[in-house]
Amino acid sequence: MSEGAERRFQGQPVSEGIAMGRLRVEARGCAAPPTRTILPTELEAEWQRFETALERTELEIKLLKTRVEELSGANEAAIFDAHLLFLRDRMIISRMRKEMPRRLQNIDSVYYAVVQNFMEAMRMVDDAYLRSRVADIADVLQRVLKNLDQGSARTRRNKTVSEEPCLLAAYDLTPSDTADLDSQNVLGFVTEAGSSISHTAILARSLGLPAVVAVPNLVREARVGSSAILDGYHGTLILNPTAETRAYYEQMRAEKEKAYQALLDMRDLPAETRDGRHIRVACNLEFVHEYGSIKRNGAEGVGLYRTEFFLLGGDGLPDEETQYQHYRRLVEECAPQEVIFRTLDSGGDKLPFEVLEEKEENPFLGWRGIRVSLSRPAVFKEQLRAILRASAHGKVGVMFPMVSGLTEVKDVHAILDECRRELRERGEAFDENMRVGIMIEVPSAAVMADVLARYVDFFSIGTNDLTQYTIAVDRVNYRVASMFRSTHPGVIRLIHQTIKAGIPTAICGEMGGDITLVPLLVGLGATELSVGSHLLPLIRFAIRHLNYEECRQMAEMALQAEDSRTIRALSKELALRSYPNLFE
Repeated sequence: MSEGAERRFQGQPVSEGIAMGRLRVEARGCAAPPTRTILPTELEAEWQRFETALERTELEIKLLKTRVEELSGANEAAIFDAHLLFLRDRMIISRMRKEMPRRLQNIDSVYYAVVQNFMEAMRMVDDAYLRSRVADIADVLQRVLKNLDQGSARTRRNKTVSEEPCLLAAYDLTPSDTADLDSQNVLGFVTEAGSSISHTAILARSLGLPAVVAVPNLVREARVGSSAILDGYHGTLILNPTAETRAYYEQMRAEKEKAYQALLDMRDLPAETRDGRHIRVACNLEFVHEYGSIKRNGAEGVGLYRTEFFLLGGDGLPDEETQYQHYRRLVEECAPQEVIFRTLDSGGDKLPFEVLEEKEENPFLGWRGIRVSLSRPAVFKEQLRAILRASAHGKVGVMFPMVSGLTEVKDVHAILDECRRELRERGEAFDENMRVGIMIEVPSAAVMADVLARYVDFFSIGTNDLTQYTIAVDRVNYRVASMFRSTHPGVIRLIHQTIKAGIPTAICGEMGGDITLVPLLVGLGATELSVGSHLLPLIRFAIRHLNYEECRQMAEMALQAEDSRTIRALSKELALRSYPNLFE
């Protein structure tokens, strides 16, 4: 059976690379069931399994309707009539009858694909009432999938049926969705929503997964099981590629891998400009499986370890001992280089610490970062004691996120002193001189940098949050994402003001991994760039081909510029002149 003509979808590239495989499609709010191929002789059995699941679901909904009627009355229970109608919707059933023999896949997968396409079509309708019913359909979808997963069906869908490596297509992925991706089976992903500076995009780059976002009508148009190529360099998804297209991309991938290996071979060379200024090149880490990349890619330690993925990624918060063992392992892996642990950073577009009773109207200005830790002192102290204990096994630093002023810094120091005292009383070893730093992500902190510098050992500038708070642009809101410009003159001046405070200052946001902006950051005086591990060879190469004095003079011009485009152009001109081959 022919897969159809080649089709191309254009989006925004957010993580470089080429990935090839079959497409797996996931709808919003409901994970796709595993897909397996069936024989024509299995069609009737699969359909019978589907009918049984529908009967179970119908009974569940009717019982739920009765219960709601007893508790709240008939009006409130009437919504379940719509659920029952959709459950037996003729259009859905008819579509599935056509798709089953065409796809020859398990009915779980076919039902999921048909319904999620229907849901996305409803989201496009210019009718508020119909759009509001999508949540009801999603509810029914999840109930049916759960009932399809009963009994013997569960066995067929578990590990006895292995999933092939695939490309993931979804409406959107949350940071926790992205963190949970199995890098062995997911070769890359593409989404309908999203932006280049979302945490999902950042995680994709950290994981080294090719990724493309903002592809219009992706979920509605994509088909489960289609042969696909994902071009993370140009933001293109190609379905049903021809032999010629496949050969072109296989050659491109081979050439890119060869060029990257050449950069990797320089991992032991110092990250020094041509006139002798050293810039520490460290890596950002989120996951245990990334540990091996630290020395393999030539990192000078870890400039940012995002502890929230470890703390919030399981069934419950790990205790102090579990944290200590986890942190100790990383410290020993990196020795003699330094590891900087960022304490729990949750809220906003990041992993939530706990479910709030009332939804925050503006979570980016709400309960997040250091505010969470200070309001949960017992949890905070467990993490601090674990980090302090890990400092006995190598060079360790700790830094605190979303600091807005001096009061928070003093509060943090008081709690840290308590933890030191408790460990002394317990006879636990730790580094009495462990470095303490703060993230500069809030304009007020940047403006107060000269004062804050008296109380900490280093700064680390989170350019993503600093940008969004400075220019009032929500980086994950597609309506204004195009206005998010890290080279806005206001942002650049705040970075400069922070660095002028005179203590070691790292860039750990996405700006640090942008080869176009490396000359600007070096010229502004940054002492460290902390980036995703796969970017380390590129950033080291870039630094080695720059002249600090030239960068400094260019940065002075940038500080006088009146718009973001001029600043970016100044930095790009010097980058192109210094290392043109990185732009090929």
